[in-house]
Amino acid sequence: MTENQYKRDTFFILRKPLDMPIESSASELKKACREAKSYSHSQEIFARWPNLRDASQRMTSLLTRYWPDPRKQGDKLLINCLSVGFLEAEKAMRINNNDLSEQKAFIKYVSEELVQCLGLTLMIKRKQGCIVYDPVSGYLDTVINSPQNNELIWVDEPHVAFKSSQSKLLCASRVFTLIELRLAGLLD
Repeated sequence: MTENQYKRDTFFILRKPLDMPIESSASELKKACREAKSYSHSQEIFARWPNLRDASQRMTSLLTRYWPDPRKQGDKLLINCLSVGFLEAEKAMRINNNDLSEQKAFIKYVSEELVQCLGLTLMIKRKQGCIVYDPVSGYLDTVINSPQNNELIWVDEPHVAFKSSQSKLLCASRVFTLIELRLAGLLD
């Protein structure tokens, strides 16, 4: 992809330095839960399932609050993942009155949302040129905090892995453990 192509198809640009630096994943997760209007519910779920707090912190590092949702301009993917996960977990708990159903629903629905990170291509602009970011190879908070990266540009072009039958599992494995994925029925 040439520089002119990505400028034409730009979905979102994050320029550095940031007005507010990225904090720890725990602090950023609290902000994201508040933004998702799910803070009190998140605290209840995380108290019952500390593993879901750990997974949500990994997801916060993976996406940050900057990764846009390709389905709607202005939406943030992390916020949408959390909102859907908490909503579906609450529904499962109401229907089944079973904590395990709550955990399964959260993992399943967050995984279904998370794959949308492949709906855009992230270009990282450095002094020596642009590179394509692979969302399953690192965590975006590290990329953003790196002094060698000047600008992050999300291009309205799906990542090459987006249509793969394994894409949901690849993305989910960056956040959830294999045991959790199996519990949610995502592994055979």
